[in-house]
Amino acid sequence: MSDSPVTSEENKEDNTLDFTERRMQALAQENTQLRAYVATMMQRLHTNDELFGRLFQLEAAVLAAGDPEDMCFTLLRELRSQFSLDLVRFWLCRDSIIGTSPMNALSSHDLVWIEAGEIEHVGLAKRDVYLIQVEKDGFPWLEETDKSLGSLALLRLGSAENPFGILGLGAADAARFSPEQGTDFLQHLAQVIGLSLEHAVSRERLARLAITDALTGSHNRRFLQPYSHQPLSRWFGKDVSVAALYFDLDDFKGINDRLGHQAGDEALNQLCDAIRRHVRTQDPLIRMGGDEFSLLLSGCNTDKAQEIATNILNDVNGLVCNNEQIRISVGLACSAPTEDITLNTLIAKADKGMYIAKALGGNRIEIAAKD
Repeated sequence: MSDSPVTSEENKEDNTLDFTERRMQALAQENTQLRAYVATMMQRLHTNDELFGRLFQLEAAVLAAGDPEDMCFTLLRELRSQFSLDLVRFWLCRDSIIGTSPMNALSSHDLVWIEAGEIEHVGLAKRDVYLIQVEKDGFPWLEETDKSLGSLALLRLGSAENPFGILGLGAADAARFSPEQGTDFLQHLAQVIGLSLEHAVSRERLARLAITDALTGSHNRRFLQPYSHQPLSRWFGKDVSVAALYFDLDDFKGINDRLGHQAGDEALNQLCDAIRRHVRTQDPLIRMGGDEFSLLLSGCNTDKAQEIATNILNDVNGLVCNNEQIRISVGLACSAPTEDITLNTLIAKADKGMYIAKALGGNRIEIAAKD
């Protein structure tokens, strides 16, 4: 017996209601998922916005750094504070472009010098960034004090063909630098830091060349310009005695005329080498022009300066250039701790002493008379 028309209509209404209810539930579920997705995307946008804000601050600090040492020190400080890292460390190649830059401000924990080929040997040259799970993967350059690290990001500095260092970022959280994560941000960071350091090294080299005498490797007169007309305390600090020695190669014109300019150049280099053997590396030696040099000795009184000058004079007396003995005339001037004269004045006094030594026959030291 077939259904009555009334029953058939009721079934149609029930089916319609059931379909509508299921559709509403599906829409509600889709709406919930969409809200969750939007919330996730908004959170990511917020996180990325914060991340790029910190990156902008970091890049601004890097660009404001004056030299490679200052830049590395700034990076260590900013990366630790801005990104809450448990380890920030440079591994830099000693024989690379950055190897000639002084890095005295960085501790042995912050900077480790490595030898040529070590980056390639451990397989870090091929990619910009490597993410490592420390417990699982290990890393041979880590130290005993790094045992607490869970993950590590290794950023190659320089090109794949010519890397000059690795920047390591470490975290105790093993999930912080998981190999499954994207590395776009870290790649950008590696490129910015690498290029910035290369440019800083180039600027430093150009600045050094501008104040360096090409023949002898000593400073040139341009080295003195920033402080020459200022009191000695602006350069050497207050209450510090400063001595100046002024050297002139005796019969330099005769050496050039008799033996040639190449012999004259050799004599100048021998003189500079002799001077350097008796002073500290931080004591500036300046070629004033021709065969004249000045030497500045911080924290040195007249007696000590005379002792140094005597040692240099005796050393030079043992030098021979093309079978001719090298002789020098030396002038000495000293500024007492309470006497804050200008650098130019001190050097001029030593210069006068040198001319007196030369007038008396040379191969001697003369102390400039006090005013």
